[in-house]
Amino acid sequence: MRNLGIALIVLMVFWTIGVNDAAAKRISILDRCDPATFNAAGPVLCNPDFDGGVSLQDFQELLKPSGFGHPAWRFNAPYVVIDPDDRVRVTNRGGEDHTFTEVPELEEGKNPFGGGRVNALNEPFGLTPLPQCKADVAPVIHPGDSIHIKNLSEGTHYYQCCIHPWMHAIIEVESEDKDHQHHGHD
Repeated sequence: MRNLGIALIVLMVFWTIGVNDAAAKRISILDRCDPATFNAAGPVLCNPDFDGGVSLQDFQELLKPSGFGHPAWRFNAPYVVIDPDDRVRVTNRGGEDHTFTEVPELEEGKNPFGGGRVNALNEPFGLTPLPQCKADVAPVIHPGDSIHIKNLSEGTHYYQCCIHPWMHAIIEVESEDKDHQHHGHD
């Protein structure tokens, strides 16, 4: 009887964890900045306690159109599909500040992504800063901090980091009646 009670408690714990997590997707913001080289020339760009491993020189070598930014600076996962009632938790697991800013698709089929608010990171790619990336509009997410994205309308939502403009993510919100369509119940 004692084993049955323990098994039921374990089952309830796992069920509760599953229910709490069922409606939350996750996106991690990643970078690999090396504090010693990123912070050497001036302001603190990289958390001094962060163990990154990518030097500023290695980072700068990929600031050209053919490299389009260092691949260690990215959103993981870059594409998420959610239901209308779901929320997405975005956590900065890197050592630098980032943003997770929605940018509008101005023309169907045309790339909505553009430049951020750091000219030195826009210029190598010929990017023009987007109005959505101004500092007073696109707040930073500090290392270790999280935000939640919720109440998105049905359709495709585009996000980018307004500091590192090659960091992109897409959140696809499915139709509320998708279950009926998949089972032939129009």
